[in-house]
Amino acid sequence: MAGYDALLLAGDRYHRAEDAFEGVGAVLEAAGLTVEYTTDFAALDTGLLTGKRLLCILRDGMEWPDGPEKPYRVWMRPDQEEAIEHFVANGGAFMPLHNAGWAYPWQNGYRRVMGGYYQWHPPIQPFDVRVVNPDHPITQGVTDYEITDEQHFIWFDHDRVDLLLKSQGKDGRESAAGWAYTYGQGRVAYLANGHTLEILRHPMVQRLLHNAAQWVTGG
Repeated sequence: MAGYDALLLAGDRYHRAEDAFEGVGAVLEAAGLTVEYTTDFAALDTGLLTGKRLLCILRDGMEWPDGPEKPYRVWMRPDQEEAIEHFVANGGAFMPLHNAGWAYPWQNGYRRVMGGYYQWHPPIQPFDVRVVNPDHPITQGVTDYEITDEQHFIWFDHDRVDLLLKSQGKDGRESAAGWAYTYGQGRVAYLANGHTLEILRHPMVQRLLHNAAQWVTGG
């Protein structure tokens, strides 16, 4: 739709769309963006992205069209991957959050743009998040923090992204927890925290979201 700067796609079987709309959308609006909110993953295409400055996704790649007891299907189509890659490569901003790498296509455009891919996570539990690149604009004003969330373990392209954050479980296991980089003429920032509204409202998560929105949009 005309008049919107940003598109926020959220909500799935395990994550409430309302949590993302409130916890992330408010940050995007505070950054001066007008946000179109949607749960309609099937509508994500070139037309929906036309005129937008930012695409933000907080939902996984699974759908259960045959019911929750049947195997899931990956919802993202090849044309949607191409639309996202074209959008970012030509100057668009992309913020994949939390589970936006879980069960998505991993061989083509979406994987190339995101810069990483979900592996697994243990149950929700306390863990630490450490700033490993304090000089990046996204980590300005951010200090190490503890959070109770899903600690996502993620493959990431260490040779082409700037690692910003690491998570460390109480058992010592570490993973990437945030990165940023340029893709073509566009910018990408991934942040791992965000399973619930309470987590999204954590002061350091809010700071990271704010800084990321500013950085990816060139603000």
